[in-house]
Amino acid sequence: MVSRSRSPRRVPPTPPAAATPREVALVIETSKAYGRGVLKGISTWLHQRRDWTIAIDERGLDDPAPDWLARWPGEGVITRLGEEALPPEWRGPTRPVVFLRRVLAADPLPGVYTDDEAVMRLAVEHLVDRGFHDLAFCPVATDGSAARCEAFLRHAARAGCGRNVFDAAGATRRQATAAFAAGSHARRSAAAARAAAIEEDRDLLGAWLESLPKPVGIVAAYDVRGVQLLEVCRERGLAVPEDVAVVGIDDDDVLCEIATPALTSVAHNLARIGFEACRLLDERMSGAGRGDDVIVVPPLGVSVRQSSDTLAIADIDIRRALRQIRTRACDALVPDDVAAATSVSRRALDKKFQKHLGRTIHDEIMRTRLAEARRLLVETDHKLLVVAVRSGFAHAAQLCNLFKAAHGMSPTQYRKAARPWEG
Repeated sequence: MVSRSRSPRRVPPTPPAAATPREVALVIETSKAYGRGVLKGISTWLHQRRDWTIAIDERGLDDPAPDWLARWPGEGVITRLGEEALPPEWRGPTRPVVFLRRVLAADPLPGVYTDDEAVMRLAVEHLVDRGFHDLAFCPVATDGSAARCEAFLRHAARAGCGRNVFDAAGATRRQATAAFAAGSHARRSAAAARAAAIEEDRDLLGAWLESLPKPVGIVAAYDVRGVQLLEVCRERGLAVPEDVAVVGIDDDDVLCEIATPALTSVAHNLARIGFEACRLLDERMSGAGRGDDVIVVPPLGVSVRQSSDTLAIADIDIRRALRQIRTRACDALVPDDVAAATSVSRRALDKKFQKHLGRTIHDEIMRTRLAEARRLLVETDHKLLVVAVRSGFAHAAQLCNLFKAAHGMSPTQYRKAARPWEG
């Protein structure tokens, strides 16, 4: 039995490079955007350290462990497989293996994972900010999806929203029964049985979508599930995003952009996950790690696209005001300018904001500017003054004061946390 930590810990500074290169295997899919993003972070580590040699194959997410791994003489492994999928030689608490795919929600193996709590908080906040009071979650039948479902229910409840969850496990059981019956009675091929199961899933999704209160904001467990929801909405004549707004998770930009409409998604910090995985494995191979570490990496933010780009708020003045803020917040916008775009006074509009959103016009402007500052800190190399000006602040000191009050850390600390390879 592997001993595991119950809470994430801060990682100490990277130890000095080894005298001789370490041999490390990367059992990570190269076929999906998630795996390739993690590999970019690993590449950053390799360029900085240059004391590892890498063994890697082209592979898909659910491909079995490569045959060569059982007899491979290397020192450590970073993998997206579960422990049971590894050769016996690479199982157990003494082997330096870092896992990147959460298999058991309640008791993850030592490794580096996405912060599902923070991911779901962002997804729920995004939909609530757009005025949705009824939310739903569409999982798939996996343990990782279950962890996201639990986080969704917590954050939706805290926001005071109506909550609904698609019964993915029940749907899977019904599909298996239908496929078995089809195969036994009609002697259908495995491909035909799978096609029947997919069609059954779409029918169940369609019935579920039609049963939900409208408008509704839905968080999909993964981008692929989000794209499926958009397709079923089209088939059922449900308007997206007016009737059903959809948010995916993973931000696979190619998949999200070719969806109709384009899919909003929560973006992981994949480069940091890969970099932290290398740091953790280096500790374990050096004997410095505890062997039970679990590190969670917060997401970068929400990439907003057409599937959720709406305002589910009946009050036309608030809708106009929020559109004004989202398009002009970083252009020296003040509350009086926002009120001028509506049919009411500044004071009356502030009262409406307090009633419907729980904050003032000024608060909303600052929230929007801080969100842009966070994006610039992570995605660009701009100096602090440039970040401040481009996100609508008068000077760097103002940004620093407001940023620390809102996030408990300075902008520089935030950038270093998101991009540890630059520290």
